[in-house]
Amino acid sequence: MGKIIKHKQQKGAVLPQFRLITAIVVTTMLVLWFLFWTRPQPEAKLEQLAPVKVSLVQVQERVVQPFEQVTGRLQPIKTAQIRYEVAGKVIARKVEPGEKVSTGAVLMSIDDADYRDQFKQVAAELVLEEKSVGRNKDLLKYAQNNLDLQRQEEQRLQNLAGRNLIAQSQLDSTRQRVFDLQAEVTRLDYLVATNSARVRMKSAQRDIAKRNLARTTLNAPFDGVVNQVFIDEGDYVNANQVALSLMDTSEFDVQLDVRGEVISELVLKQQVDVVINGVAGKGEIVALQLDPDINTNTHQIRVRVPSDNARAGLLSVVSLPLSAQTQSKLIPVSAVLNLYGKTYVYTVEGNVTKQLPVQLGRRINNEIVVLNGLSVNQKVVARDVSSLANDQQVTTE
Repeated sequence: MGKIIKHKQQKGAVLPQFRLITAIVVTTMLVLWFLFWTRPQPEAKLEQLAPVKVSLVQVQERVVQPFEQVTGRLQPIKTAQIRYEVAGKVIARKVEPGEKVSTGAVLMSIDDADYRDQFKQVAAELVLEEKSVGRNKDLLKYAQNNLDLQRQEEQRLQNLAGRNLIAQSQLDSTRQRVFDLQAEVTRLDYLVATNSARVRMKSAQRDIAKRNLARTTLNAPFDGVVNQVFIDEGDYVNANQVALSLMDTSEFDVQLDVRGEVISELVLKQQVDVVINGVAGKGEIVALQLDPDINTNTHQIRVRVPSDNARAGLLSVVSLPLSAQTQSKLIPVSAVLNLYGKTYVYTVEGNVTKQLPVQLGRRINNEIVVLNGLSVNQKVVARDVSSLANDQQVTTE
């Protein structure tokens, strides 16, 4: 009994100790949590950036010659789609794409047997018609004489019939022969009157047959290079069918579309600068469209260039000179900052950048005209302006 009481006394003494330990632990954790969240934040140390080194350039003023640069593709001065004008079977193909040909060279031919026979037939008919001219005149003369004699016979028989010396049927038969002779004279007179017209008609038919015979062979209309061939031997071609294409590459044209203010500065036969495939050269204006296109409101011009270093399809850049401008202020293109649709430059005042808005004009090579915002001899940052900011510390070279 005494042991039980003693055990209960010990158990009652342990419980307050456990509670005390728990309270100490909780209190410690709360103190640590408070200290953690109320600790001072480390202060950021701002380091001074080294000033950017910039180069300055003065605003220049001088007379400038502006150019309008337009890009176009080279094309041959002449290109022909050569068509057959008659139908037939192709029996010879003489050329291939890329082959150079001279004027009159045979390119392709079709079977000409039917066209040759037709020409012979019409030529023979013309000869017969020409020979019939003299014959018809002679026949008309003989028929007219015969008619005169027959009329005299009719008159004689009419006198005899009036005295009842011949039968009436004999007179009627003579009159019938007169009518027949009148009809023959009329027919021969028509033939003689229209003989020249029939000869001209047969002559025209002969010429047509001769031309059709010549059309069985396709010949080169000019010196050039075969570009494409669409027909092979054995094919049957119809009239107006394209057989091949030919281009004249002795010179090339550049076709350009320009604005109205540009066309007013240009004249025919004017020499202009042209760059083809990186090679500079000269060209000549050979065509100017004064009335603008109704859809684009642009004018079309053609510039002719020599065939040196040129090839159909190459891109070319043509510089069209405009009116010279006096007292123009110029800065490098690299000095301009484009920002939200506006243009700015940077000046330097006391080693600090100042951003100034400017109004710009035409670009001329690597410079650009300043219309407003800067004065002559004022200095601006020459390049790398996109990396600068307003009121930034800089040093100058």
